[in-house]
Amino acid sequence: MKSVVVCGSKRYQKEIAAFCANLEKLGVLVFEPDFRLGVAEGDFFKSEPITQKIFKGLTLEHFDWIRKAEVCYVFNKEDYAGISVSMEMAYACALGKPIFAFSPKTGDPCRDSLIDKVVKTPKALAALL
Repeated sequence: MKSVVVCGSKRYQKEIAAFCANLEKLGVLVFEPDFRLGVAEGDFFKSEPITQKIFKGLTLEHFDWIRKAEVCYVFNKEDYAGISVSMEMAYACALGKPIFAFSPKTGDPCRDSLIDKVVKTPKALAALL
């Protein structure tokens, strides 16, 4: 089965949702970030231990999706990728997963070097899988 995990910033949540929906229409199993939770990196939940557990759970869930997917896709429109995307790219690389991206630039040359292929559209991505 064709599968992809999508990584990207909340600032592109609408574009990421549309990209993922189009991939699914093409028969691709998509693991996409759930931005509906409304949890921001600066949020705090009653206590530090609870806050840490919530963010650890969200991080490990995305890592699980990276492990399950064939390809990691970075939606780095306007050459932007955040800190969480850095971790996700590093994990995908450590697992030997190909990393495809919307743009060849992420704002950091170390991350840029991890991108295996630039793919702009869901149709082109589905064709590669």
